Amino acid sequence: MIVTLTTDFSDSGGFVAQLKAELIKLFGEEIKIIDTTHNIKPFNSLEAAYIVRTVTPEFPENSIHIVVVDPGVGTDRDVVVVKYKNQYIVSPDNEALALIEPEAIRKLDRIKINPNSSKTFEARDIMIKASWLLHKNGFENIGEPKDSLSENLKVEEKNKKIVGKIIYIDNFGNCISNITGNYLKNGFARIKLKNLEFRHLEETYHSPTSLYKALINSAGFLEFAYFKKRFSDEFGIDYLDDVEVYLT
Repeated sequence: MIVTLTTDFSDSGGFVAQLKAELIKLFGEEIKIIDTTHNIKPFNSLEAAYIVRTVTPEFPENSIHIVVVDPGVGTDRDVVVVKYKNQYIVSPDNEALALIEPEAIRKLDRIKINPNSSKTFEARDIMIKASWLLHKNGFENIGEPKDSLSENLKVEEKNKKIVGKIIYIDNFGNCISNITGNYLKNGFARIKLKNLEFRHLEETYHSPTSLYKALINSAGFLEFAYFKKRFSDEFGIDYLDDVEVYLT
């Protein structure tokens, strides 16, 4: 059984070790625990959304993905199990799930999962336990159906213009939008990001025509990069900045 962990806990404090200890207690030593990342910036559920959207499809069917970027821990926000590409994601219902289109959603009853849960560590006490119950009893028995997720990061389409947002800034300072390459496959007139304009896409990070560029990255999203420099720092780009694509 494969279970992945994606958190903003970092490597300090022993929180990740506690999650793994609970998983081993419940699943047994045959469990395969994969650390996707624990270096999501604190509370940055947008960053988690990109990780969830791009990493999840790479895993085998029936893998369970525990995603914990949870500013609302202990509040009345929902905790859900989402079926996505024949896999399962256990997460608070927040922006971390906003880039996926779920096949089905189940809302957890946290009291039934663990009436003695800590209000400050529901990752350990609710989400780990829910993952075990999901594996043991099946998706249909993990909670009540829920119609939709609370957040959505769909692009806006109007008057031959696509409007998206910067949703991820990677370790190199490359800025990635929620606009996929499918929107640009029939051509475009220009792309605007703050005071920058792009008239064409590059294929690689290193090209002779321009040091900074727009391209479609390996995950299929429109990305902005600066060769051997941080695009985000050079041009003051931040999360949720608008990206406008003017279509032909």
